Amino acid sequence: MKKKLIRAAIIYLGWLVIYHAVIIPDGRLNKFLTDQVSAGIVVGLEIFGYDTQFKVVDGSNMVFIDGQAVVLVADACNGLELFALYTVFSLAFPGKLKFKAFFIPIGIFLISFINILREIALPLNYEFFQETFELNHKYTYVFIVYVFVFIIWRYWLKNYSALVKA
Repeated sequence: MKKKLIRAAIIYLGWLVIYHAVIIPDGRLNKFLTDQVSAGIVVGLEIFGYDTQFKVVDGSNMVFIDGQAVVLVADACNGLELFALYTVFSLAFPGKLKFKAFFIPIGIFLISFINILREIALPLNYEFFQETFELNHKYTYVFIVYVFVFIIWRYWLKNYSALVKA
């Protein structure tokens, strides 16, 4: 187990170098993902009957309900770091490459979906319960998403990793 965690740490450090040296300066991947999350928020809120849109305001995506700005969607909210964390741990532990090649994209899709649900909840939280917004934004919703990531990673580990089968 110790070797797997060391491998995960090395892969994650490699990811951080790539992220800070290439992805952040380039900006296109973060912009794409942040725009996708913003569009997902709009679709989700419109399903619930809200007149919603997102606009780029001073270089940041802002979500509006009934013409009023309710939440800013920053690059840090787009899920990329969660995708990387999930992928790193999936790659670090033993298992057949074909299962990893299948399960990692499914996990990323599910993480993206739960993240968009979290992002849909934020403007509603702001709209109806402003006094709890900061707490929920910083802790509650983040905790829920990380627990979800852990559950799907644990599912993969239990069902597809050679570590459990050995």
